[in-house]
Amino acid sequence: MKRDTTVPHHNYVTKIRQMWATGALPRTAGYHQITVWHDDDCGIFVGKRCDCNPDIKLRFSLDGHAN
Repeated sequence: MKRDTTVPHHNYVTKIRQMWATGALPRTAGYHQITVWHDDDCGIFVGKRCDCNPDIKLRFSLDGHAN
């Protein structure tokens, strides 16, 4: 029997990936700070997987520069 070793992503990771895909978050090199607000009953607060629909906001972005 083959054991399934895939681990589902936290909901906030899935949402960040969706935001990258739509251009809402930059994918460029640099420093980017985001804030993630989880719902009060999210599993993340009891050591489980994020299972809420968190609010995510880009707070700060500084593009990287090549030397």
